[in-house]
Amino acid sequence: MRAHSFVCLALAFLPTLAESQLLPPQKLLQPPTDTWPTYNGDYSGRRFSSLNQVSATNINSLALAWMYRISNVGAQRGVGAPEIKSTPLMVNGVLYFTIPDHVYAVDAHTGEELWHYDWQDQGGHLLAPDGWLISLHARDGKERWRKKVADEKLQYFTTMAPMIVGNHVLVGVGGDAMDVPGFLEARDPETGNMQWRWDSEPHAGESE
Repeated sequence: MRAHSFVCLALAFLPTLAESQLLPPQKLLQPPTDTWPTYNGDYSGRRFSSLNQVSATNINSLALAWMYRISNVGAQRGVGAPEIKSTPLMVNGVLYFTIPDHVYAVDAHTGEELWHYDWQDQGGHLLAPDGWLISLHARDGKERWRKKVADEKLQYFTTMAPMIVGNHVLVGVGGDAMDVPGFLEARDPETGNMQWRWDSEPHAGESE
């Protein structure tokens, strides 16, 4: 597995062996404890943590450590107050999370904002359902590349978090408002170029 250092909207953290965002690739194969690097935590899909510091006997002693307030970016665009639409990821003390059309990195110890990425919606409905897969540097939120995955005019949605397997970024589409056929693509994590595509329905002339 090669080393990478970026976040994909919406929102996948890739293994990185650079600078402060050290994430050994084997972490993706272990139950999550001191990190939560993918939407599901690990490849099991259970979204389960074995941590047991918080229990029924001590939960009443929990207290607020810090609070991070998101600016009202939604109201600025006339779409109401912002809502967190994703499971936050956590790698090396940094939390990564999204609201519609925005990605944030916040220090998990202090709540200090480290960076903020603002995506200009191009015709979809919140958080890149306009069909773009976007790669960001985990260390500073700068854009690495963007690739068009699906046509939002056909009512395709790309709201599902990509999955990283080896050197493949797996991304699919959801929503069938127009009875459009689904598909799954593998993209190169360095360039965003398509490696392969699997269609859920055969095209004309293809066998099932």
